[in-house]
Amino acid sequence: MPTIPEQVGDITVHWLNEVLGDAGDRPVGEIVGFDAEPLGHGIGILGQLARLHLVYADGATGPHTLIAKCQSPAPENQALSRTMGFYLREVSFYREVADRVPIRVPHAYHAECGPDGLPFVLLLEEIEGAHCPDQIAGISPWEAEHILDVAARLHAAFWDTDELRAMTWLPPMNNPLYHAGQQLAEARWPGFVERFGERFGPDTMAWLDRACRSYSKMLDHVAAMDHLTFTHTDCRAENYLFGGSAGNDVVTMIDFQLSTRHFGPWDVANLLAGSMTPEVRRSCEAELVERYHRRLVELGVDGYTLDRCWLDYRLSLLQASVAQVIVSDLQGGNERGDELLEHLFVRPIIAAADHGVGELIDRFA
Repeated sequence: MPTIPEQVGDITVHWLNEVLGDAGDRPVGEIVGFDAEPLGHGIGILGQLARLHLVYADGATGPHTLIAKCQSPAPENQALSRTMGFYLREVSFYREVADRVPIRVPHAYHAECGPDGLPFVLLLEEIEGAHCPDQIAGISPWEAEHILDVAARLHAAFWDTDELRAMTWLPPMNNPLYHAGQQLAEARWPGFVERFGERFGPDTMAWLDRACRSYSKMLDHVAAMDHLTFTHTDCRAENYLFGGSAGNDVVTMIDFQLSTRHFGPWDVANLLAGSMTPEVRRSCEAELVERYHRRLVELGVDGYTLDRCWLDYRLSLLQASVAQVIVSDLQGGNERGDELLEHLFVRPIIAAADHGVGELIDRFA
C-alpha cells in the first residue's frame, strides 16, 4: 500500500501513478509531472487544499487538474480532526456513499487515511468554472434557496431509513467523541468570554454558559428524537459550488468531514445562521425554513410537521452556539481564514439569541 502523503508537498509523481493507475470508470493515464497550486486562502480550515495541474506521457489522457486535500498543517486542527473523526468520515463518505446520493458531489479518484484518520488524502474531480459564494460577504436568499434544495434532497433520501442506521462510520450526535465536547467547551469558555463576552452581552452569555455545561445532555436529547437523517453538517456557503463543469443549473456539495446523523434543520440552521448576514437572514429566514419543509414533503417525507421543523431549527441554533465555543481555538491559517472564523463564531450565536433558544435548555438540563 503506498504511503499516504501528510501534506500536499509530500505528493509525488510516483505516488500519483500508484494510486491513480486503477481509477475505475475514469481512467488516468501515466503522469510525468505536475504543478501544485495552493488553494483556500481561508477556505480550507480543517484541510490543506491544492489544485494539481497534471502533465501526461505522450498518448496518455486524464483530467487536466485534480483537487488534492490533505490534513491541516496546524497541529491544533489536526488534533481536533482526529478526536472528532472528521477525516475518517470524509473518506468513508467518498468510498461508500458518494456514488449513490441524489445530489452532485465531486468524483473521488482516491480517498484514503490512516487508522485514526491521520494522515489523510483525497484526490477529487475539479468542478471547473464553478462559482463559490462568499461566506464573509454572506449569501443571498436566491443562493440559500438553491443550497437548501440540495440539502433537502440529501435529507429525504436517508430520512429514518435502515441504510442510515447501517452507516456505522456516520456518528449520531451523542457519540462519545461529541460528548467530550462538553469538556472542551468548559475548558475554552474563559477564553471565549474574554474574546466575545462584551459583544454578546450578559443575557446571551448566561444561557450560552448554561448550554455549555449541559452539552452532553443536549446531545442525548437530540439523538433520542425521531426523524433523523444524513446531514452535511458543514452546510455553509463555501461548501457549495454553483454551475461550472457540473452544469449551468447544478449546485455541487463538497466537504463531508463533519457529516452526522441528525435532524435536517441542523443543516438549515448552519447555512442561514452562519452564511448570511444577520440583517439578510432576518428578512427571509421564515420563508426559507418553510420552503425547505415544503420541499421535504414533496420528496416524500411523511409525518414531519412545520412546527416540528421549527423546533428542530431552534434546537440546532442552540447546539451550534455551543459548537462555536468548542472550536473557538481553531486557527484560520491566514488573515482571511481568521476573518472567516470570526463570522462562523459570531453569526450563529446572534441567530440563536434572535430565537430565544435559551428557554429550550430546560427540556434537557
